[in-house]
Amino acid sequence: MKQLSAVTEAVYIGQLSTIGPADTPTGIYKNLSAATHAITELGLSGDIQVDKRVHGGPEKAIYHYPAEHYALLQQALPHLAEQFKPGSIGENISTHGLLDTEVHIGDTFRLGSAIVQVSQPRRPCWKVNHKYGNAHIASLIMSEAISGWYYRVLETGQLQVGDPIEFLDRLDNSVAVASIWQMFIDRLDREKNHTPLIEKIPGLSDEWRFG
Repeated sequence: MKQLSAVTEAVYIGQLSTIGPADTPTGIYKNLSAATHAITELGLSGDIQVDKRVHGGPEKAIYHYPAEHYALLQQALPHLAEQFKPGSIGENISTHGLLDTEVHIGDTFRLGSAIVQVSQPRRPCWKVNHKYGNAHIASLIMSEAISGWYYRVLETGQLQVGDPIEFLDRLDNSVAVASIWQMFIDRLDREKNHTPLIEKIPGLSDEWRFG
């Protein structure tokens, strides 16, 4: 297995804002922060998560998006290239060196002084499309399996820019974050055909659990 490690290149904190024609409340607009933030079971201190049905909570406490993915988005939609930059998709943490194809569900990391565990991919919603002004962003992210992932917090601590992200442990029979998307598509196909699923994915949040 490749040695998994990175440095926290940026920390982004969201404040209450609105999006869309109905001025829907959102926390997707996040600002770069140089402060030291407490990591609690519900995420980074100061960060707001508005719609708790789809964002936030213990299983989606912190959102990590690999900075490498922005180059793929720029290539796919070059007319939006200037908009695709770290922090713009609503992530809390930006790094190079950790990818969805290499990080597994259930992987445990030391993040700053906290210990966190990968819980699920991020399923992008309509707000991502609206933020970039393109109706295909969310489907592109899912089809290319470049969604990033959420952490649950196992031990609280603190985080600031420059802190290391150190791999600690991997569960037996674990699955890469990117692989979840193909399983998700397969699940939809099987549901159409009324075929039950048998996959059991260690460490996956109940919201995403298959089978």
